[in-house]
Amino acid sequence: MNYKKMLKKINDLSFYMKSLTDEELRSQTNVLKREIKQKKSSQQVIIKSFSVVREANRRVLRMYPTDEQILGALVLYDGKIAEIKTGEGKSLISTMPLYLKSLIMGHAFLVTTNDYLAKRDYVRIGKVFEWLGLSVADGTNNFNSGEEFEANKKKKIYSADIIYISCGTLGFDFLINGLAERQENHFISSLDFALLDEVDEILLDNAQQPLIISGAPKVQSNYFHIANTFILLLKMDIDYEFNNSENQVWLTEKGIEKLKNYFSHSNLLDKNYFSLYQHIILALKAHHTLKKNKDYVVENGQVKLLDSKDGRILDGTNLQSGLHQAIEAKEGVECSQENQIISSITLQNLFRTFRQLSGMSGTVKVAEEELIQTYNLAVKRIKTHKKSNRVDHAPQKYITTQYKLNAAIKKIQEIHEMERPLLIIAGSVETSELLSLMLHNLAIPHNLLNAKSSVKESEIIKNAGNLKSVTVSTSMAGRGTDIKLTKESIQKGGLAVVITERLANQRVELQAKGRAGRQGEPGDTFVFESLEDEIIRRYISEKVQTYYDKNKSSEMIIKKRLIKRCFKKAQILSEEQAFRQRVKTVQYDEILKIQKKKVDADRQKILEIENVYEAIEIIKSNIPVALKSYLFDQEQQSDAKFRRFILDYIDYNFKLTKFSRELNSTNKKIEFVQAYFETQINKKREFINDNVAFLKYLKICMLKAIDSSWSKQIDALNQIRFVVQHRAVAQKDPILEFEKEAKNLYDLHRKELSGLLLANVSLSLLSINKKKLTVTFP
Repeated sequence: MNYKKMLKKINDLSFYMKSLTDEELRSQTNVLKREIKQKKSSQQVIIKSFSVVREANRRVLRMYPTDEQILGALVLYDGKIAEIKTGEGKSLISTMPLYLKSLIMGHAFLVTTNDYLAKRDYVRIGKVFEWLGLSVADGTNNFNSGEEFEANKKKKIYSADIIYISCGTLGFDFLINGLAERQENHFISSLDFALLDEVDEILLDNAQQPLIISGAPKVQSNYFHIANTFILLLKMDIDYEFNNSENQVWLTEKGIEKLKNYFSHSNLLDKNYFSLYQHIILALKAHHTLKKNKDYVVENGQVKLLDSKDGRILDGTNLQSGLHQAIEAKEGVECSQENQIISSITLQNLFRTFRQLSGMSGTVKVAEEELIQTYNLAVKRIKTHKKSNRVDHAPQKYITTQYKLNAAIKKIQEIHEMERPLLIIAGSVETSELLSLMLHNLAIPHNLLNAKSSVKESEIIKNAGNLKSVTVSTSMAGRGTDIKLTKESIQKGGLAVVITERLANQRVELQAKGRAGRQGEPGDTFVFESLEDEIIRRYISEKVQTYYDKNKSSEMIIKKRLIKRCFKKAQILSEEQAFRQRVKTVQYDEILKIQKKKVDADRQKILEIENVYEAIEIIKSNIPVALKSYLFDQEQQSDAKFRRFILDYIDYNFKLTKFSRELNSTNKKIEFVQAYFETQINKKREFINDNVAFLKYLKICMLKAIDSSWSKQIDALNQIRFVVQHRAVAQKDPILEFEKEAKNLYDLHRKELSGLLLANVSLSLLSINKKKLTVTFP
């Protein structure tokens, strides 16, 4: 698509659209629908639709999209990512591709990073689409109602032409939709087109965090505190090794020997004791790979995770596979219950189910290679409407944190005396509080915005652009609220951003700088770094370490070129490491996705069953698999073993003491069980005495068995994924190992599923009270 030629034609037609009455302009939606149905030239349709929405924006919102905004909209319509700087009007830009995609593809989603932003854009922008005759829905999770009512409301939301929603809410809705017990409870009809706001945060930074629907708590392990006590006796580089750059930790041979002696067991890798070994590794990971006040905080006796991008507390989100409980043991707080996982999906997998994606962000070009490789999304830069007047000053590099912060505070004092608003970015909660203390000592009034003060966030941001305003924040990326400068602040030189350490990746650094100099406003950015910054320490080389040891008492600015280069190199290594981790997540997810497709197909097949006979035949077909699996595929089995199978899966009250000699083979046993199962199921059919209700009962029994089996599979795969990481030490590819183990586990759980199907139908207890059927599963 030639964007500049298209822009010229849109500009030409826009003059004509201005001459139309409101009624004539609104009628263009039906005209476009007809033209799309008649398969008119796609270029003509784009030009007309963009011109219509442009004029509708002027009339409804009193905002007229600029040429740069039209170019951004064309990129988004083309299924690419547009890099649009902060303050350039992304919400307005999105109206044009959303409008046309909804007409062509059916449903168009505007996906944001949180419900607040989705709700804000729905309220501000949604009225344009309604004015043009399209249905618009607020998909944010803002109601508390019963299950039946919620399903109906969700259906209405997902049937709209354009849906404003957060990635988290969409993800959980997708999981809930996949667990529907009736065909009519499905509320997501199709995932056609999604336009992602802050696309790099959704598809890169948050891509690996799984969204999880949890069930009943597991049996709580008592190993967490024992493991935590033991690892405090271990010594790094002797009993265990920690790779800082890879963020991996493992026991050495000496450590394993110490473990055996401490617990008086010679083979802790045996399956009977392997759980204890896993808890030891979890305890090591809790102590070395996750840091308090950076990755999590302890608040009111609870461990709460922090968003790596913006420092917010991630309420309701826990680390999986026991790692959260290991951190709780480390911090000496009560261990929370670890729940069973019923269903799970990562954002990576969620958005790869859409027919088409596009996205926008202010600093995404630097990640283009990864976005092409993972999602086939190219990135196009869009020029700002006004030339940037921001000055990015060269970073000042120091040897120690103390001298770096002293220099930063000196610069802050200097800017504060000029009465300019200041935004100070810290790398962690701990650093933000230290900076706050230093400002207190200098009697500089300021606001502190971190995980502990996020409830005051909107008020703090509201005042951050005033004269003399000083805001200390863990990070501003993706917070969705722009700092509005007063006229007086602009006259004083605009916002100054002071970054107090080398950040984990270039995108986060650019986003922090992007808070200054919006829409042609003046602004400055200053960066202060040291060799003690976490990212430098993680990737420090031997030469740099020698330089540090020799000069750590010096407060001079680093001028040696070799040492200065290590800052950029450390950031590049950090980005590469994060990229490798995300690629691994995609590879693991692909294996999970294949299995989940089979499970979803089984569920759909059950939902589509139309009569009782078909349902019974499907359940009966599982008897041979269940029985052979129980009897280990051996022809000769004792009567006691066979009797045990019937007691466990068919009838608790089975009392036959001696079997006929005719039951001397597995096939004969299968025939006996099938006949006995029919007797049991007929009793239940007579009790319910309603074919519609009985069919519904059978379907629920089967669906519950499938969901329970899949829950066990997810849990097992999480454990296996944790285990295979350490096989790399034995020169084995963890991904191939995971694929092999995942297949074996899937086959095992499929066999177990057959037995579970029988048990759910045969052993469940039924009761009818006030014409309501209650089922109690075994």
